[in-house]
Amino acid sequence: MLSLHRPATVAGSPASEPPTGRAAVGRRSDSGRTASYRGGVRISLLGPLAVDGEPGEVVLRAAKERTLLATLALRPGVVVGPDALIDALWGDSPPASARKTLQTYVSNIRRELGPDVIATTASGYRLSVEPDDVDVSRFRSLVRAAEEARARGVEPEAREHLWAAVALWRGDPFAGARPHTGLAAEAVRLQEEYLTALEARLAADLAAGSHGELVAELEKLVREHPFRERLWGHLMLALYRSGRQADALAAYQRARARLGQELGLEPGGELRRLEQAILAHDPTLDLPGPAPAAAGHEPAPARSPVRYAVAPDGVHVAYQVVGDGPIDVLAVPGFVSHLDLWWDAPTDRLVRRLASFSRLILFDKRGMGLSDRPASVDLEHWVADARAVLDAAGSDRAVILGISAGAPTAALFAANHPERTRALIMYGGYARFLAGDGYDCGPDRDSVESAIRDMEARWGTGVGLSLYAPSRAADPASRQFWARYQTISASPGAAATFLRALAAVDVRRVLPSIGAPTLVLHAARDQIVPVEAARHASELIPGATLVELDSDIHLIWLSDVVDEITRAIEAFITRAAPVAAVDRVLATVLATSHDDVLVPQIAERWGGRPLGRPGCAAFDGPARAIRCARALVSELGGVGAAVHSGECEPDGDGLRGVAVDVAAELAAGARGGEVLVTQTVRDLVVGSPIAVEPRGRRAFRGVPGDWEVFAVTSAGG
Repeated sequence: MLSLHRPATVAGSPASEPPTGRAAVGRRSDSGRTASYRGGVRISLLGPLAVDGEPGEVVLRAAKERTLLATLALRPGVVVGPDALIDALWGDSPPASARKTLQTYVSNIRRELGPDVIATTASGYRLSVEPDDVDVSRFRSLVRAAEEARARGVEPEAREHLWAAVALWRGDPFAGARPHTGLAAEAVRLQEEYLTALEARLAADLAAGSHGELVAELEKLVREHPFRERLWGHLMLALYRSGRQADALAAYQRARARLGQELGLEPGGELRRLEQAILAHDPTLDLPGPAPAAAGHEPAPARSPVRYAVAPDGVHVAYQVVGDGPIDVLAVPGFVSHLDLWWDAPTDRLVRRLASFSRLILFDKRGMGLSDRPASVDLEHWVADARAVLDAAGSDRAVILGISAGAPTAALFAANHPERTRALIMYGGYARFLAGDGYDCGPDRDSVESAIRDMEARWGTGVGLSLYAPSRAADPASRQFWARYQTISASPGAAATFLRALAAVDVRRVLPSIGAPTLVLHAARDQIVPVEAARHASELIPGATLVELDSDIHLIWLSDVVDEITRAIEAFITRAAPVAAVDRVLATVLATSHDDVLVPQIAERWGGRPLGRPGCAAFDGPARAIRCARALVSELGGVGAAVHSGECEPDGDGLRGVAVDVAAELAAGARGGEVLVTQTVRDLVVGSPIAVEPRGRRAFRGVPGDWEVFAVTSAGG
C-alpha cells in the first residue's frame, strides 16, 4: 500500500557516505542548493512508492490508483492524455468503462491529497507539482549537474552530485504499483539509468584515489550484476591500484567465464584493453582516472550515462552524449545497434576521435539495443526518433551522420528538417539497395532474401563478417565483436525484419531536396554496398562531396581507415558553412477531393498543420498523413484524399510548390472513401504496416514523366 504522510523534518542525506568521509550532499535542485519541502506534495518512486503530503498519513489501497499517481509523477507539471493513462493502467485490454474508471481514480486521489493536486485539462490530466518534488526528476537533475561540473573540470563537485543521485534510490522503482502495467518498462529504463549513474560515481571515486575502499563494494556489485562489464573494469582497476595485479587479472577471467558460460560472449574491447594494460603494467593505470588511454590515443572523452528521449508516440529512445566539442554530431546507426558497441570494438579510436572535435550524440533507434521495441518500425519512426534525441540532448542543429543502413534515415531527416541540419554525412550508405526501377547498383530481391534467411539462422555467431569486413574475417577479436554486436543488438527475427525493410527503402526522390552541405564516405571495395551506390547518391544530392576510401570494410567500427574517416569528417564539418536560410523543405502533403470545415480539425488531431490552401494539410511524414487521410474519408463520407511527399517552399505559415499541386491534383481524381498515394510515398512507408495496391500510372502538370499511383488498402496502427 502507498503510505502518504507529512514528514516532521526534511529528508536526510544518503544512507552511506562518500569514501572521503565528507557527508554527501542532500537532495538538490538543478542549481545545486539543497531543496526544502514545499507545502504541497513530494513523491518518491525510486523504491516503494511514498508520498509526503499535507493531509497527514493516508493510504491509497487500490494498486491502480498508486500506478496512476506514479505515471503522472513521471511527468510532473505535464499534461498526460487519457489514452496514455489507460494504457499504463490496463495495457492492451482496457475495460469498456476505462475512461469512467480513470475519472474515479483521479477523484479518489484528489480526495486524499487535495483537490488541486491533479488538474484536469481539455487534453488530459496534469500532476500539479514541481519537477523537484519527484525523486526521479531530482535524480536526473543531479546526474546532469554532475556532467556539467565535469565539463567545467570541477571533479569534486561532480562526485558529490553523483553520490547524491545514487543515494536517492531506496530499492526497485515503483514497488507497490501493479507490475504488469506500463510502469514495468519504465522501471527497466530507470534501473539502467541508476546503474550507469552508479558506474559514473564509482569512476569518480577511482579518480579521487579511493580504490582501496571500493573493492568490497565492487565485489558485491559484480555478483549482483555479473554482465555489467564496466563494473568489472572498475573492480580490476581498483584491485590493480591496490597492489593486487594477480587479483585484477583473476577478476578479468571471472568476468570472461560468466559472459562465456551464460551469454556465449567474449568480453568487449574496453575490458580486453584494460586487461592488456594491467598485464603490461601500463604506467597510465597509476594516474588518477577511471581508465587508461592507450599510447597515442586521445584521452577518454566525457561520457554521459544512458538517457531516454521520448518520441511523439511515446516510444523511449536510448541515447548517450560523448565529448563536449563545439559542433553537435548525431550518429544515426545502421540496421541494428547497441550503445555499448561504440566502446567495445577492438579499438575505440573511432569514438575517441569523433568526440575529440565534436559533441557526439549516439542513440539506438527504436526496436534495437537499449530502446523500446514496439510492434512495428519504419523509416518515418526512425526520423522521429532522431528528432526526439536532438530535442532531449538540447541540440538545435547538428551534423547528421548516417552510418550504413542509417544513411537513408539521415538523408530523410536532412530533407524533412533542414533547420535542424548543419550538414549531412553518409558513411557506407545508399539511397536504394535493391536493383530495379531504373537502378542497377544493388542485388536482386531473391539474393537478398536468401542472405537474410541465412543470417537469421546463424545470428549471433559472427555470420557475414567475410562480407562486411573481408580483410578482418580471420581476426578473432573482430569476429568476437561482430558476434557480440549481433547478440546484444536485436533478436534474430527482429534483425531479419529490419534488413528486409531497409533493403526495400528508396529515398532517391528525396535526395535532390537536400540543401545542407553533404559528405559521402565509402569504402572503395565494399562488398555489402558497392561504391557505385555511393556515387549514385552523391550525384543526386546538390553539391555533395564524395570520398572513396582505400578499404574493403563496411563496418565503421572495424574499419582499417579510421584515421582517414575521422580526418575527413573533421575537415568537412569545420569548413562546411550551414545554410543560413531554409528556402525549401521536404514535406508530406495531404489533400482532399473537396474542402470541408472539419478537415483542419481532423488533420490537427493527427499532427498535421495548415497549408494555407483549402482541404490540405502538411505532415512531417507519410505514415501519419495516410492514417489521417483514412480517418478523414471515414468520418466525412463521400470525400477522397491523396498523399504526396515532395519539395515545398515555405510561404508564410504555410507551404507552396509542385508537391502541393501534385497532391491536390491526385486528390481530385480520388473516389469517395479512397486514399491515393504517389510512388514516392510508397517508397517511404516500406516496412510499416501500411499496405497499398497499384492504381496504374499517371502524369501531373509541371512534373516530367509519369508516376505510379497506389491506393491504400490498410493503414495498420
